[in-house]
Amino acid sequence: MENFDQPKITPEQQEPAKAGEGKIAYRFETPIYPGNIVYVNLVDNYKCVNDCEFCSRPRTQEDVGKPNIYEQKAGTSLHLKKSPSTEQVMQALESEMRDDDQEVAIIGLGEPLIHLQKVAEVIKQIKEKYDKKTRLDTNGLAKCIHPDKDSAKLLKEAGLDEIRISLNATDEEEYRNLCKPKYKNAFDKLLEFIRECQDLGIDTHVSFVINFESDNVASKSRQDYEDFAISLGIEPDHIIFREYVKPV
Repeated sequence: MENFDQPKITPEQQEPAKAGEGKIAYRFETPIYPGNIVYVNLVDNYKCVNDCEFCSRPRTQEDVGKPNIYEQKAGTSLHLKKSPSTEQVMQALESEMRDDDQEVAIIGLGEPLIHLQKVAEVIKQIKEKYDKKTRLDTNGLAKCIHPDKDSAKLLKEAGLDEIRISLNATDEEEYRNLCKPKYKNAFDKLLEFIRECQDLGIDTHVSFVINFESDNVASKSRQDYEDFAISLGIEPDHIIFREYVKPV
């Protein structure tokens, strides 16, 4: 089991990000996160299909430019007024890639699988041009966003090596109260997507935010989360615990 506690923020990262100047390709390095990973941001206007209680993602235009843990961690603004094209993503990667980079992770601030086809195209081109490991961080609601597509198969065929899915709950009610999805049956569809990724041989990890509490819901124990993930067929070393960090 991995414990991905949030890295400490350096003084120079305390400055608020400037709206509309977000980076497409970026990197950061901490004792937890190695520096040989390039991160890809292709989500416009911090879009997401969940409204998770624990997330400090900017929700409104008034929030743009205010400090948040994610942009502080990245050391740059991640606000994109428009999702970049595949060509723009590859151009940004070309400027950022180093010979010793081992992984390209598609994350951003928001939900990348809103742009499913573009994500698949970017993964394919990364594999063809750089032959690097590819990773995707997602809330796993691809089957809700794109009900007419076989999202897991599309990602696998593009060359996705690893997927990290924010699970955060052990039942539908807990998920609804904590993550506030915009879709009905989101939790069931999320579990289906996890199983499909596993069946296709994508290296599948799930994550849980721990030590969070609100009026609506509180985190369960690590053991509860671990038992549930294992019941889904997730290997113990593929379970990620993320310590809750209060909004800046």
